[in-house]
Amino acid sequence: MRVTPLALVALLPLLASTTLAQEARGFSASDVQLLYGWDFKEPGLSESVPKNVVTFENTSGWSWGSSYLFVDVARSWSDADANAKEVYGEWYPSVSLRKLSGRGASAGFVRDVSFTMGLNSGVRSTGPAPFVVLPGITVDLRMPGFKFLSVGVFAYVDRGKFEGQPTGCHATTYQVTPSWSLPFKVGGAGFSFDGFVDFIGSHADCEAMVISQPQLKLDLSGLWHKPGRVFLGVEFDYWHNKYGISGLTDEVFLPVVVWTF
Repeated sequence: MRVTPLALVALLPLLASTTLAQEARGFSASDVQLLYGWDFKEPGLSESVPKNVVTFENTSGWSWGSSYLFVDVARSWSDADANAKEVYGEWYPSVSLRKLSGRGASAGFVRDVSFTMGLNSGVRSTGPAPFVVLPGITVDLRMPGFKFLSVGVFAYVDRGKFEGQPTGCHATTYQVTPSWSLPFKVGGAGFSFDGFVDFIGSHADCEAMVISQPQLKLDLSGLWHKPGRVFLGVEFDYWHNKYGISGLTDEVFLPVVVWTF
Protein backbone atom coordinates (compact mmCIF):
# COMPACT_ATOMS: atom_id res chain seq x y z
CA MET A 1 0.00 0.00 0.00
CA ARG A 2 1.38 3.43 -0.94
CA VAL A 3 1.26 5.95 1.93
CA THR A 4 0.74 9.50 0.64
CA PRO A 5 1.83 12.67 2.48
CA LEU A 6 -1.83 13.48 3.17
CA ALA A 7 -2.34 10.08 4.79
CA LEU A 8 0.72 10.62 6.96
CA VAL A 9 -0.60 13.99 8.12
CA ALA A 10 -3.98 12.47 8.93
CA LEU A 11 -2.28 9.77 10.99
CA LEU A 12 -0.21 12.12 13.15
CA PRO A 13 -2.78 12.63 15.96
CA LEU A 14 -3.59 8.90 15.95
CA LEU A 15 0.08 7.94 16.20
CA ALA A 16 0.66 10.33 19.07
CA SER A 17 -2.45 9.30 21.01
CA THR A 18 -1.70 5.60 20.50
CA THR A 19 1.81 6.00 21.86
CA LEU A 20 0.51 7.93 24.82
CA ALA A 21 -2.21 5.39 25.57
CA GLN A 22 0.47 2.74 25.95
CA GLU A 23 2.09 4.65 28.81
CA ALA A 24 -0.05 5.12 31.94
CA ARG A 25 2.25 7.78 33.35
CA GLY A 26 1.85 10.06 30.34
CA PHE A 27 0.26 13.47 29.94
CA SER A 28 -1.32 15.23 27.01
CA ALA A 29 -2.32 18.85 26.31
CA SER A 30 -4.10 19.92 23.13
CA ASP A 31 -5.54 23.05 21.56
CA VAL A 32 -7.46 24.19 18.50
CA GLN A 33 -6.58 27.53 16.89
CA LEU A 34 -8.62 29.64 14.46
CA LEU A 35 -6.70 32.18 12.34
CA TYR A 36 -7.33 34.48 9.38
CA GLY A 37 -4.77 36.46 7.36
CA TRP A 38 -5.18 38.82 4.39
CA ASP A 39 -1.73 39.13 2.86
CA PHE A 40 -0.12 35.77 1.97
CA LYS A 41 2.16 35.44 -1.06
CA GLU A 42 2.14 32.58 -3.56
CA PRO A 43 4.47 31.83 -6.49
CA GLY A 44 3.55 33.60 -9.74
CA LEU A 45 0.86 35.81 -8.17
CA SER A 46 1.20 39.59 -7.97
CA GLU A 47 -1.82 39.97 -5.68
CA SER A 48 -1.99 38.99 -2.02
CA VAL A 49 -3.99 35.93 -0.99
CA PRO A 50 -6.32 35.83 2.06
CA LYS A 51 -6.46 32.53 3.95
CA ASN A 52 -8.21 31.02 6.93
CA VAL A 53 -6.35 28.40 8.96
CA VAL A 54 -7.52 25.85 11.54
CA THR A 55 -4.70 24.34 13.61
CA PHE A 56 -4.74 21.31 15.90
CA GLU A 57 -1.78 21.17 18.29
CA ASN A 58 -0.75 18.52 20.82
CA THR A 59 2.07 18.14 23.33
CA SER A 60 2.42 14.75 25.02
CA GLY A 61 4.85 13.13 27.43
CA TRP A 62 5.53 9.77 28.99
CA SER A 63 8.17 8.11 31.15
CA TRP A 64 10.85 7.99 28.43
CA GLY A 65 10.19 10.97 26.18
CA SER A 66 7.79 13.45 24.65
CA SER A 67 5.98 14.38 21.46
CA TYR A 68 4.94 17.60 19.76
CA LEU A 69 2.71 17.80 16.71
CA PHE A 70 0.50 20.19 14.84
CA VAL A 71 -1.78 19.93 11.80
CA ASP A 72 -2.85 22.97 9.77
CA VAL A 73 -5.91 22.93 7.48
CA ALA A 74 -5.99 26.06 5.30
CA ARG A 75 -8.14 27.53 2.53
CA SER A 76 -7.23 30.36 0.17
CA TRP A 77 -9.98 32.84 -0.70
CA SER A 78 -8.63 33.94 -4.07
CA ASP A 79 -9.63 32.89 -7.58
CA ALA A 80 -6.08 33.70 -8.71
CA ASP A 81 -4.85 31.01 -6.26
CA ALA A 82 -7.61 28.62 -7.44
CA ASN A 83 -9.13 28.86 -3.92
CA ALA A 84 -6.46 26.35 -2.94
CA LYS A 85 -6.94 23.96 -0.04
CA GLU A 86 -4.01 22.60 1.94
CA VAL A 87 -3.23 20.26 4.82
CA TYR A 88 0.17 20.35 6.48
CA GLY A 89 1.53 18.74 9.65
CA GLU A 90 4.71 18.33 11.66
CA TRP A 91 5.45 15.66 14.28
CA TYR A 92 8.49 15.60 16.57
CA PRO A 93 8.65 12.56 18.88
CA SER A 94 11.68 12.65 21.21
CA VAL A 95 13.48 10.20 23.50
CA SER A 96 14.93 11.81 26.64
CA LEU A 97 18.46 10.77 27.61
CA ARG A 98 17.90 11.66 31.27
CA LYS A 99 14.62 9.72 31.43
CA LEU A 100 16.24 6.69 29.82
CA SER A 101 18.95 6.82 32.48
CA GLY A 102 16.33 6.96 35.25
CA ARG A 103 17.06 10.55 36.23
CA GLY A 104 14.79 13.57 36.28
CA ALA A 105 15.44 16.93 34.66
CA SER A 106 18.74 18.55 35.57
CA ALA A 107 18.71 21.55 37.91
CA GLY A 108 21.29 23.27 35.70
CA PHE A 109 20.97 25.47 32.62
CA VAL A 110 20.61 22.40 30.36
CA ARG A 111 17.58 20.54 31.68
CA ASP A 112 17.69 17.62 29.23
CA VAL A 113 18.91 16.40 25.85
CA SER A 114 16.70 14.22 23.63
CA PHE A 115 17.01 12.31 20.39
CA THR A 116 14.29 13.58 18.02
CA MET A 117 12.94 12.25 14.72
CA GLY A 118 10.86 14.91 12.98
CA LEU A 119 8.42 14.40 10.12
CA ASN A 120 6.95 17.25 8.04
CA SER A 121 4.33 16.34 5.46
CA GLY A 122 1.47 17.92 3.57
CA VAL A 123 -0.47 18.37 0.38
CA ARG A 124 -1.95 21.35 -1.49
CA SER A 125 -4.64 21.22 -4.16
CA THR A 126 -2.48 23.26 -6.56
CA GLY A 127 0.25 20.60 -6.61
CA PRO A 128 2.94 20.96 -3.90
CA ALA A 129 3.38 17.99 -1.53
CA PRO A 130 6.15 18.76 0.98
CA PHE A 131 7.81 15.82 2.73
CA VAL A 132 10.81 16.24 5.04
CA VAL A 133 12.49 13.89 7.53
CA LEU A 134 14.43 15.56 10.36
CA PRO A 135 16.65 13.37 12.57
CA GLY A 136 18.50 15.29 15.27
CA ILE A 137 18.64 16.36 18.90
CA THR A 138 16.60 18.72 21.08
CA VAL A 139 18.19 20.58 23.99
CA ASP A 140 15.79 21.75 26.73
CA LEU A 141 17.07 24.80 28.60
CA ARG A 142 16.20 26.29 31.99
CA MET A 143 15.55 30.03 31.82
CA PRO A 144 13.81 32.08 34.55
CA GLY A 145 10.24 33.02 33.62
CA PHE A 146 9.95 30.66 30.66
CA LYS A 147 7.45 27.81 30.68
CA PHE A 148 9.84 26.12 28.25
CA LEU A 149 12.79 27.02 26.08
CA SER A 150 14.41 24.56 23.69
CA VAL A 151 16.72 24.41 20.70
CA GLY A 152 16.47 21.65 18.07
CA VAL A 153 19.33 20.85 15.68
CA PHE A 154 18.36 18.57 12.79
CA ALA A 155 19.38 17.19 9.43
CA TYR A 156 16.79 18.41 6.90
CA VAL A 157 16.15 15.65 4.37
CA ASP A 158 13.90 17.18 1.69
CA ARG A 159 11.89 14.71 -0.39
CA GLY A 160 9.01 16.96 -1.46
CA LYS A 161 7.10 16.57 -4.71
CA PHE A 162 5.07 18.74 -7.08
CA GLU A 163 2.20 17.09 -8.95
CA GLY A 164 3.72 13.70 -8.10
CA GLN A 165 7.21 14.47 -9.36
CA PRO A 166 10.32 15.26 -7.27
CA THR A 167 11.03 18.98 -6.91
CA GLY A 168 14.41 20.55 -7.57
CA CYS A 169 15.02 20.69 -3.82
CA HIS A 170 15.75 16.99 -3.24
CA ALA A 171 18.83 17.31 -1.03
CA THR A 172 19.89 17.35 2.62
CA THR A 173 20.75 20.45 4.65
CA TYR A 174 20.28 21.58 8.26
CA GLN A 175 17.50 23.03 10.39
CA VAL A 176 18.04 24.85 13.70
CA THR A 177 14.87 25.64 15.66
CA PRO A 178 14.66 27.59 18.93
CA SER A 179 11.16 27.47 20.46
CA TRP A 180 9.73 29.02 23.59
CA SER A 181 6.73 29.84 25.78
CA LEU A 182 6.91 32.90 28.06
CA PRO A 183 3.89 33.58 30.29
CA PHE A 184 3.63 36.98 31.99
CA LYS A 185 1.11 39.28 33.66
CA VAL A 186 0.12 42.87 33.04
CA GLY A 187 -1.91 44.05 36.00
CA GLY A 188 -4.31 41.20 36.73
CA ALA A 189 -4.37 39.90 33.14
CA GLY A 190 -2.37 36.86 32.02
CA PHE A 191 -0.51 36.87 28.71
CA SER A 192 1.73 34.43 26.85
CA PHE A 193 4.38 35.01 24.20
CA ASP A 194 4.98 31.72 22.35
CA GLY A 195 6.71 30.77 19.15
CA PHE A 196 9.55 29.24 17.17
CA VAL A 197 12.04 30.14 14.47
CA ASP A 198 13.18 27.61 11.83
CA PHE A 199 16.54 28.39 10.22
CA ILE A 200 16.81 26.09 7.18
CA GLY A 201 19.92 25.94 5.00
CA SER A 202 20.01 26.24 1.22
CA HIS A 203 19.82 22.91 -0.61
CA ALA A 204 19.81 22.04 -4.33
CA ASP A 205 17.59 24.66 -6.01
CA CYS A 206 16.12 25.93 -2.72
CA GLU A 207 17.40 29.11 -1.08
CA ALA A 208 17.97 29.25 2.68
CA MET A 209 14.69 29.88 4.54
CA VAL A 210 13.61 31.47 7.82
CA ILE A 211 10.16 30.52 9.13
CA SER A 212 8.64 31.96 12.32
CA GLN A 213 5.15 32.17 13.82
CA PRO A 214 5.31 34.00 17.19
CA GLN A 215 2.02 34.55 19.03
CA LEU A 216 1.10 37.14 21.67
CA LYS A 217 -2.06 36.03 23.49
CA LEU A 218 -4.31 37.23 26.28
CA ASP A 219 -5.68 34.54 28.62
CA LEU A 220 -9.28 35.56 28.05
CA SER A 221 -10.78 32.83 30.25
CA GLY A 222 -8.61 34.03 33.14
CA LEU A 223 -10.73 37.16 33.27
CA TRP A 224 -13.64 34.98 34.46
CA HIS A 225 -11.43 32.94 36.82
CA LYS A 226 -10.89 29.89 34.59
CA PRO A 227 -7.34 30.51 33.37
CA GLY A 228 -5.67 28.56 30.60
CA ARG A 229 -8.76 27.65 28.59
CA VAL A 230 -9.42 30.38 25.99
CA PHE A 231 -6.84 32.79 24.54
CA LEU A 232 -7.24 35.73 22.17
CA GLY A 233 -4.32 37.33 20.38
CA VAL A 234 -2.29 37.84 17.24
CA GLU A 235 0.18 35.70 15.30
CA PHE A 236 2.87 37.02 12.97
CA ASP A 237 3.70 34.65 10.10
CA TYR A 238 7.12 35.23 8.59
CA TRP A 239 8.53 33.00 5.84
CA HIS A 240 11.64 34.32 4.10
CA ASN A 241 12.30 32.73 0.71
CA LYS A 242 8.97 30.87 0.85
CA TYR A 243 9.19 27.38 -0.69
CA GLY A 244 12.92 28.12 -1.16
CA ILE A 245 12.12 30.78 -3.82
CA SER A 246 14.44 33.78 -3.60
CA GLY A 247 12.61 37.00 -2.72
CA LEU A 248 9.20 35.41 -2.02
CA THR A 249 8.38 36.32 1.58
CA ASP A 250 5.27 36.15 3.80
CA GLU A 251 4.89 38.88 6.44
CA VAL A 252 1.34 38.41 7.71
CA PHE A 253 -0.45 39.36 10.94
CA LEU A 254 -3.32 36.99 11.83
CA PRO A 255 -5.88 37.36 14.63
CA VAL A 256 -5.98 34.07 16.56
CA VAL A 257 -8.41 32.40 18.97
CA VAL A 258 -7.09 29.40 20.91
CA TRP A 259 -9.14 26.84 22.85
CA THR A 260 -7.14 24.44 25.03
CA PHE A 261 -8.30 21.08 26.35
